Amino acid sequence: MKKLKELNQLKRLEKQFSQNDYSGNLKEHTVFSYKEYRSYVCLTAPHATNSTVHKHFKGSDCFTGSIAQYLGKTYHLSYIVRNKYVPKKCMLSSFIFDNHLEQHYFLDVHAMKDRPFDLAVGIGYCSVEDYKKELLFIKKLCKKYKLKYVVNHPSYTGQPGLTGRLQRKLSQANILQLEWTKRYRDFYNNPEIVLNVTLPFIKELALYLNDLHKSNLSYIITSRYGIFQKIKNRLNWVKKYLFYKVGF
Repeated sequence: MKKLKELNQLKRLEKQFSQNDYSGNLKEHTVFSYKEYRSYVCLTAPHATNSTVHKHFKGSDCFTGSIAQYLGKTYHLSYIVRNKYVPKKCMLSSFIFDNHLEQHYFLDVHAMKDRPFDLAVGIGYCSVEDYKKELLFIKKLCKKYKLKYVVNHPSYTGQPGLTGRLQRKLSQANILQLEWTKRYRDFYNNPEIVLNVTLPFIKELALYLNDLHKSNLSYIITSRYGIFQKIKNRLNWVKKYLFYKVGF
């Protein structure tokens, strides 16, 4: 009965994003909707509806908005979701800075196409050491829920998106990008997977991060943006790209 109630809530939430061919509610006054629950963690779904990226139309990351909003409402975690499509570029990072929300730790929920793995965790310009605590916990969760995952796959680092923008602006490792394949998001066709794996995974990760003191997570990484460090980061990215190209 509880699972059915959860599923119906997700479907009801998804309707607000899927209307107008996933352009959302075009009558909404704001592009992004923000709900503050005074939590340290903030769930984000920047592509809950269609959007404009690099002057090009980008289709919605279906189901991410309803998942983020449902978890936020249920567990009193702050969240930001995109309400509607606008033809101009409208970045979530700008919304965050304009509203002085950068004190949060962000879990950025995205969609990716089918891959040999289920989840891609993006840590942007940072190293695995910078995210040691988070990644150790993610490893435990992936083992628990039998998920295949990768960290900073060249296609899903988060560097061009919210993850990279926050790191460059704040010089802090205070965001994780979570890219899910469709079967882990589509609660219409895969309700058991979403209800028993995806939702509890994100919930447990969010609550874990929320319980840690901010000072334990906000690492200073300013030194990474010197010219030599930028070159080194780029070379590391190329190495990973070549590895994954051959491996996958």
